[in-house]
Amino acid sequence: MQRKPVSYWRLFRQLGLYWALFPLFFALVFGTVGISMAREAALLAREGVVTEALVLEKQIERRRSSDGNDSTSYFLRYTYRPEERAEPVTRRQGVSRTFHDRVQVGDQIPVTYAWSRPERASVDVAHDRLGAWIFGGFGTLAALVALGLGTWMIGRKLSILRALRHGEVRQARVSEIRATNVQKNKRTQYVLHWTDAKGNEGKSMMADFSRLAAHPAGSVIVVYVDPKTGRGWWEEQI
Repeated sequence: MQRKPVSYWRLFRQLGLYWALFPLFFALVFGTVGISMAREAALLAREGVVTEALVLEKQIERRRSSDGNDSTSYFLRYTYRPEERAEPVTRRQGVSRTFHDRVQVGDQIPVTYAWSRPERASVDVAHDRLGAWIFGGFGTLAALVALGLGTWMIGRKLSILRALRHGEVRQARVSEIRATNVQKNKRTQYVLHWTDAKGNEGKSMMADFSRLAAHPAGSVIVVYVDPKTGRGWWEEQI
């Protein structure tokens, strides 16, 4: 039988390798924010100078996400005069709800600023540290998911490449088309099971029933066998 040519773009689409990019994106976003917040907290811990700040304004922002979930953020706008500068500094900072409710416009509250960079300051250091841990934790979790998903997907791609380039090409007979517990776009996914010419059993990647219906039980298909793992890959999916 004629060997199917290798197409990297086809494999990229068929295996859904782009899914590994989503947790990687979130890892980069959350990780970057977490690192930035951690550096800010470390700077204030290392060079912090405490003075008084005047609360100018209290702000509440409410947002609704695309899935209908509401979120509320709390902010304070305040001004302080660092000892190292003649001009006052005005900042807007996100704070915890407890802190936001506790202070009023016109209050004098402690503020910690970095002596080498007086514009870097915080009136709620504990909240900032917690934020750094939260964003860093989500970034780490997303990175682990991206690593695990990417490793699994790359392993499958390498197996298919070995099968296409060096694997044995066999005929196989379909034994059944079985429904899985997985849904994609609210549609149940199915897998096709077969037994090849050497008696080895295998199964396809998940797909809609409409893509598998043309190969009912008893049909003959062509599979490529990975010479390293013995895994068979259905020709139509690679």
